[in-house]
Amino acid sequence: MHITLLLADQCSAANATLAVEMLSAANLFADKPAFEVVLASLDGQAVATWGGQRLQVQYSLAQVVRTDLVLIPGFLFTLKQALPTFAAYGPWLREQHGQGAVLASMCTAAFLLAESGLLHGARATTHWAFAALFRRRYAQVSLDDAQILCEENRLITCGGATAAMDLMLHLIRRFGSPELAHTCSKYLLIDNVRTEQSVYALWSLPKSHGDGEILRVQHWLEQHFAQPVLIDDVAQRFGFGVRNFKRRFKEATGYTPIGYLQTLRLERAKQMLESTRMTLDSITYAVGYEDSNSFRRLFQQRVGMLPAAYRKRFLSALP
Repeated sequence: MHITLLLADQCSAANATLAVEMLSAANLFADKPAFEVVLASLDGQAVATWGGQRLQVQYSLAQVVRTDLVLIPGFLFTLKQALPTFAAYGPWLREQHGQGAVLASMCTAAFLLAESGLLHGARATTHWAFAALFRRRYAQVSLDDAQILCEENRLITCGGATAAMDLMLHLIRRFGSPELAHTCSKYLLIDNVRTEQSVYALWSLPKSHGDGEILRVQHWLEQHFAQPVLIDDVAQRFGFGVRNFKRRFKEATGYTPIGYLQTLRLERAKQMLESTRMTLDSITYAVGYEDSNSFRRLFQQRVGMLPAAYRKRFLSALP
C-alpha cells in the first residue's frame, strides 16, 4: 500500500515521526512489508515544524501522481498561524480522493481537510479544544468532538495529539490486519483503539463574546451553581424576559443556560472525583443535584464514562 505522509509548515514533528515509526514497525512485524511510505510537501522543500525541527521530504505533491492513503500530521499549537496556508492543498487532496485515496488527518489537521471542502456533509472529529473554532468555520461538517476517530467516505479524522496512536493502529488494522495491529500495540505498549476523547476534555466556557450583561450572568452562575437554580428565576434576576434570555445566552456563549449550568456542575464534579474520596452521593449534593442516579446518567452521557470509572482513571494519589 502506497502512503503519502503530507508534511506542511508548522505541523507537529511528533505526529510525523510517530506515523513513520509505527508504519515501519508494522512492516517489521509483517510477513512482508505492507506499507510503502513517502514524505511529501507542497513544493518539495523541507518543512519547519512547531518544535523547530526541519523535516526533509522526498517529493513535492505534484510529483505524487497517485497514492492509496494520504496521512496528515496535526498543528496543535500552531493551527492559527498555519490556517491561511491550508487552501493551497485543496486541489491535490481533491484529486487524490477522486482517484480513490483514503485521506486521514491527525488532530487539528482536520482543519486542512475541511478547507478542501471534502468534509462538507461528513461526520468528523478534531481536538476537543478547537471544536468551537471548527464549528464556526465549517458549519457544513457534522463535528462529533466527543469521538477519538470518525471515518466516512474514505475520510478519517481523529481527536487530540495522543489520538494519533489510535489512528495509526486503526490504519494498520484496516490496511494490514487485526493481528498486525495487535502485535504493534503489544510491542509499542499502546492500548487498543479508544473510542472517545470527552473524558479528557476541559470544557471551554467562552467569555470573550462582548455581551457584558450575559457575562454578569455567567459570573453569577459560577458562584451559585451548587445552589438550586431555576433558569426562569435567573432571567428575572438580571432583568431579561425568559425567551430573550435563552436566545441571547445561546448566541453569546454557544450554550443554552441549562447546558452551561450542567457544564459548571460536571467540571466541579470531575475535580472532586480526581482529588477527593467523597462518595458519589456527597459529590452529587455538592454540585447542586439531589438524585445521584440521575446525576450518574448525566455524567456518563456528557463525559463518556460512569463517575466510578472516571475516578479510577484519574484519581490523584491521596494519603
